[in-house]
Amino acid sequence: MDKETLRKRVNMFQRMKQLKKNERLSFLENCPDECIHNLCEICYNILHQTISLNKDKRYRLKKKLNPIRVDIRKLADSRSSIKSKRKILSKPLVGHGIFTLLVRTVLPALISLLTTK
Repeated sequence: MDKETLRKRVNMFQRMKQLKKNERLSFLENCPDECIHNLCEICYNILHQTISLNKDKRYRLKKKLNPIRVDIRKLADSRSSIKSKRKILSKPLVGHGIFTLLVRTVLPALISLLTTK
């Protein structure tokens, strides 16, 4: 991934981070398809452990995502339609879990990638 694409994604995720808790699910219902693709790519990368995390963060992440593991697998599946992914993300447990994941683990990892390159 080139630096400009990475910067765009970090900016998009930072804007998503600023949403209030009650605005998040409505945002996911109306956001562009590119946003859904990016969130699903995060799920894929977490499942396939391409995001480098220390052992403690990996354990906490696994514990947090365990209740929604079936939905995370569906989000990570490239054969699933955007409509079905959007429906999965609009579930409160899944949507809030993805936002928590995004804010606490993925965003700092992306920012560190951006600053080290």
